[in-house]
Amino acid sequence: MKFGFMSSVCPPLTLAELIDKAKHYNYEHLELRVEWGHGHGVELDSTPQQLQEARHRFADSGIELSCIATGVRFIDPNAQKRAEQVDLLKRYIDLSETMGAKNIRIFGDRVPETPVEVSQTLDWEAEGIRACDGLAGDAGVALCLETHGNLIASYVTETLHRAGAQNTFANWHAAHHVRHGEPVNVAYVHLRGKVRHAHVNFGDSGPLPDTEKDSLTLLAQDGYDGFVSIEVINPPDSEAVLQRHIDLYNALS
Repeated sequence: MKFGFMSSVCPPLTLAELIDKAKHYNYEHLELRVEWGHGHGVELDSTPQQLQEARHRFADSGIELSCIATGVRFIDPNAQKRAEQVDLLKRYIDLSETMGAKNIRIFGDRVPETPVEVSQTLDWEAEGIRACDGLAGDAGVALCLETHGNLIASYVTETLHRAGAQNTFANWHAAHHVRHGEPVNVAYVHLRGKVRHAHVNFGDSGPLPDTEKDSLTLLAQDGYDGFVSIEVINPPDSEAVLQRHIDLYNALS
């Protein structure tokens, strides 16, 4: 596994500063959250020169760009709004190819409660993925649908199945589906072999939470060699977050 962190841990930092932090704490990769005005400067409206400089900065540093984390989702009942999200994701695929990013995070929640509505929502999400999956493959980028909110692991894998996806995988954030009643071991039955990216949050104090420990252990037992990112959003003390997470991760591994 390759351990890194999202720009959400240190939103104001420039890309150069994020890379310096990664090196200082011995992280291997960065995940850039777009759309939130972070200081990294890699966005759809960045100039070609800015993106070229950013890509060279990654290449020169040895720190990988694991993922462009978007807020794209295809679940709006309005077909025009879903089509706009497809167009948006296609632009992010171009951005990721330009930057040499390995993955793009997408969402699929919030899912309704009734079975008929759930099925319709998964169909909409699958339709959007299907429209972009081939383009992502041509660009050498993987789409990663996150187990986020109440989009539990079984829903993620059902969506990928309905999409017939070849270049779309799971972004595993176990804490979300655990909160919605799907235990780690049950989720992994669905996700095994489909995880391309993962998110963790080890909390502020105490030992490594069981949810994170169990999910990382299952991945390690299967020889997972992909990316794991810290997702802590705008913490008051980013230095403490980075130190705690690398210490606990090293103790686990």
